Amino acid sequence: MKKHLFLGLFALLWGLLWLPACKKEARLTIMQGRITEYGTGTPIPDARVYIYCDESEFGGPTIVRLIDSITTDDDGRYYREYKEDDLCVGAFLLPYKKGYFKGNEIYLTTDNQPHDVVLDPEAWFKLVTIPDAGMWESLGFGGSVSIYPVSAIHGIETQIFSYPGARYLTVLWSPFSNPTSVQTDSIYITPHDTTTYTIHY
Repeated sequence: MKKHLFLGLFALLWGLLWLPACKKEARLTIMQGRITEYGTGTPIPDARVYIYCDESEFGGPTIVRLIDSITTDDDGRYYREYKEDDLCVGAFLLPYKKGYFKGNEIYLTTDNQPHDVVLDPEAWFKLVTIPDAGMWESLGFGGSVSIYPVSAIHGIETQIFSYPGARYLTVLWSPFSNPTSVQTDSIYITPHDTTTYTIHY
């Protein structure tokens, strides 16, 4: 009897000693990925990855709270671990750096998958129209950007558009007097710079 009692107490003590070791570890959510530039594929250092929590309720107002931000390293990479209770179910991230367009895509962060992001570099398209050729009184435009019509009576006109760089922009233009005579040009927009296109008419 004493032997069975001793074995029972020993088993109980052994179980209590192992109990902390069997305790469930807190689940981690890992924010990780790499941010690069569109067109060049170069890493973007010092970009900010903002972590937000969507606390909106169904049918109610949109409530979004900034939780944290992470800075990318020299290779454009970011990494941070969060405990399960530190993030809400609707947590998401948005990357940004000055000189780049903000992304339109929301990256949910609850799947523990790396989120590699490609940001569009800012660039500018500058259109200059000079009525010195004496061919037409006015021009109309179409293509990739919404360009205003121009008229010779206004002299030299300049229009500047913000546009994602490292892409080709298509410009269509024709005289109002002969809209079937359409000129088409494909223009490469240099990232982080102004690309000037001049039309003499």
